[in-house]
Amino acid sequence: MKNKKDNLSYDEAISRLENLVNQLEDGEQRMDDLTKMVKEASDLVKVCKQKLKMTAEEIKKAFDEE
Repeated sequence: MKNKKDNLSYDEAISRLENLVNQLEDGEQRMDDLTKMVKEASDLVKVCKQKLKMTAEEIKKAFDEE
């Protein structure tokens, strides 16, 4: 089963990640919220990495087909 974050576009994931980083930098989160935010940020980084990897593979494939 796909995770809801897998359906995010790269831009949506980066935007959410930037928002989380800004909130974390403010340093005003409760410990319970902090743990959830770090987990979400980690998941978003994985989504972004996967999307970048897929894009790089598609670009490589497109050039290899020429």
